[in-house]
Order: sequence, then C-alpha cells, then structure tokens
Amino acid sequence: MRAFIILLLLFICTTGIAQPQVEDQDPKEKLKLVEAQLEEVNKRLEELAEQRAVLLQQELNLSNYASDRIKKVIIKYSIKANKVIQSNASTNEKTKNLSNIVYFQNEEFKKVLTVHQFYKYLKLTDI
Repeated sequence: MRAFIILLLLFICTTGIAQPQVEDQDPKEKLKLVEAQLEEVNKRLEELAEQRAVLLQQELNLSNYASDRIKKVIIKYSIKANKVIQSNASTNEKTKNLSNIVYFQNEEFKKVLTVHQFYKYLKLTDI
C-alpha cells in the first residue's frame, strides 16, 4: 500500500503535472487553461491506470472483465489521490488521506479479485 502512494507521489512530482501553471490572464482564460490541464492530467492518469491494469492482469491472471473493473477502480482512486496531493493540506493530513484512499481502493479490489489474487496483489505492492 505504501508502495502505491510512494510511486504515485514520485510520478506526479517527476512528470510536472502536480501544479498547473497559470499566468496573469483573463479569469475566463485562466479557467479554460486550468480545465484543459485538468483534462490532460486525468487523461494521463487513465493511461497509467490502463498500464497498471494490464500489468495486474498478467501478474494476477485476471479475466478481461476483472481487468476492466480494476482499471476503473484505479482511475477513480488515482484522481482522488491527485486531488489530495494538489490540496493545501498539511503533509500529515495528506498522508492520512492517501492512506484512506489506498484502503478504500483495496476494499473495492476485494470485491473484484479472488482471495488468492488479492493476497498476491498485496505481495506485489509491498516493498
């Protein structure tokens, strides 16, 4: 679980998607720019979710249906994690919120994966 948080934080920091840059512009232009950047971030998160779902499909021997459901869960919680990272909350608050996100993501994974697949997934994410 901690591995996912660490990897997500490293990805966001290294790709430069953490903070959209908005110059002094008309408020409508700023809004359009921020919306475009948000759409780009969400698209990138979806691409990464697709890659992670393919990896998990191979490692856990998932069906296409299970892989698709896992991908949707990953996208949902990646977007939530990105919002937490972008927030102005303290580091402790962010850590707590990210831990909660990982917990609830895992709870949804339990609904999709078999017991064996879920424990194998936990082993994959444990450093």
